[in-house]
Amino acid sequence: MQSFDVTIIGGGPGGSTLGALLAQQGRRVCIIERDTFPRFRIGESLLPFSIDIFAKTGVLPKIHDAGFMVKHGARFVIDESLEEECFWFKNGLDKDHPYAFQVQRAAFDELLLDHARELGVTVHQPLQADELRVSDDAAVVTTPAGEISAKIVCDVSGRWTFLSTRQRQRKIHPSHRKVTAFGHFKNVVRCEQDPGNIIIARFGDSRMGWFWLIPFTDGTTSVGVVADAGYFAESGLSAGEFFERSISASRSIAPRMRNAELCGAIRAESDFSYTSDRHAGDRWIKVGDAGAFIDPVFSSGVFLSTKAAELAAEAISRAFDANDFSAAMFADYEARIRHGTKVFWAFIDAFYNRDFLKQMVTSRRRPLLQSSITSLLAGDIYNENNNLISFLTGKGGAFADSETQALLG
Repeated sequence: MQSFDVTIIGGGPGGSTLGALLAQQGRRVCIIERDTFPRFRIGESLLPFSIDIFAKTGVLPKIHDAGFMVKHGARFVIDESLEEECFWFKNGLDKDHPYAFQVQRAAFDELLLDHARELGVTVHQPLQADELRVSDDAAVVTTPAGEISAKIVCDVSGRWTFLSTRQRQRKIHPSHRKVTAFGHFKNVVRCEQDPGNIIIARFGDSRMGWFWLIPFTDGTTSVGVVADAGYFAESGLSAGEFFERSISASRSIAPRMRNAELCGAIRAESDFSYTSDRHAGDRWIKVGDAGAFIDPVFSSGVFLSTKAAELAAEAISRAFDANDFSAAMFADYEARIRHGTKVFWAFIDAFYNRDFLKQMVTSRRRPLLQSSITSLLAGDIYNENNNLISFLTGKGGAFADSETQALLG
């Protein structure tokens, strides 16, 4: 039986980041990754508040050297009216996070995992985790190659949800049952203000959805449509047909796709928003998508996974210092994860409300509102000085707060 301080299930951005941070603490870490890299993943647009985490692990210079597209902002469009606004990260409440990256995940994920390996993390790949057995003094993962023992196991398995599936804790979000169809294309017309910016175009009412356009440095662009699952089912179309029909009906996206050429195939995913009853227990912890995944409209996936990895590394360090790996040691971690997820969910629900969306695309008239929105788009979800967070989450009676009401005009 192999023995480590920490076993991590999953070698995506969250797992690699957690492994790197723990290795820097001097921990003996093992990552179990079931896939061979490079492999395709969706979720290609990063947020500025991930940059500090990449700097902390030491991988940020490698990300720059890899030549990924730099992202300075996000452009939001109401498809029917063509009203729009571009949010520049440099104009957020925090002025120190002016950029992020657009990444092709196959290369990006491999870069992060290789960096963790260089820091001393043992990587078993491809190797699948089969079961977890927890005792008073160890957490043991069973694999086809044998058992791996550690003081604590971190589930960073992404949408595979290794632990939540076995614990029957994976709960699909009832009001966000969505379907997405997407592909990579050549010759897509990009954002005119900055070709590195993502474009999000909202169409229809709450039963419909939105488009994304994410540019890459190799000249291709990731293009996708997200829609209510019921709306998609009623169409009776295949994913590819639904994609084509949605694009052709769009006032804002159809002109950008007029000369587009598909590279590969149209892919589809469904029911991708879920949560979990618990994010930590005795000798185990869930990180990122393994515990919850939210509607990707604000590109929060990689950020939430890497931020959770940072918070998990801090909590695990405290657990080693106290030699206590009980659930109680991770109560603060769980609370912070739930708060961050709540903030993004509230922002997403607001985005699907046409009144708030209208305020977004006209926010240049209210600079404080625009800065507050920009901060959330950047991933600044723990900023206590952002009254918009309190307003959206309803925390502390903020809906009656005069300053917040003035913020929204």
